Amino acid sequence: MPYRVTIPEDREPLVHILNHLGTEKLVETRQRMFRTIYDAPETTLTAREREGMRILGAVRTNCPICAGMRLWKDWPGFQGGEIAEEFYQNAADCNYGWEGFTPRERLLIEFADRFEREIDGINGDDALWERMHALLTEEEIGDTVLMLSCWVGTGRALKALGIGSVCVVPPSAETLAALRNDGLTERAELAPAE
Repeated sequence: MPYRVTIPEDREPLVHILNHLGTEKLVETRQRMFRTIYDAPETTLTAREREGMRILGAVRTNCPICAGMRLWKDWPGFQGGEIAEEFYQNAADCNYGWEGFTPRERLLIEFADRFEREIDGINGDDALWERMHALLTEEEIGDTVLMLSCWVGTGRALKALGIGSVCVVPPSAETLAALRNDGLTERAELAPAE
């Protein structure tokens, strides 16, 4: 799949597209959004719930870096313990019958799958929303759709621009640090106006 933008020879394509392509404020907004969503210090969604949702889009985008990342070990600040590979495989396969999922994990993986594949059918599915409200708070539902919006939207943007099977695997430590935006700091000029 060809890249649809110019990638500088000295830059990893994924890092270039995520961290350099676009105007400064919008690029930095995306970087901060990723840091906030992946660190997610305030959410009550568990690490497994978040990873179960994230891995679907990563696998479907066909980016080996994203699909190969395990945030519990690759993302400093990601809260939660080790997550078994069996969990990732069953989540990516949408194997709702797997006994290793909690009811919430199963529901969130189903929601993530439908959010990506059949968004038009979600709003009118009263049974789905009854299950969502039975297992999740309103705040958790908000966190779920915000996270999925970030992951699905970014995945589609990357695919449109040519990211996929051509990423360098395994990524270098420098590439991972750039994707995590390890050097991101507060900048006064980007703070909201008062």
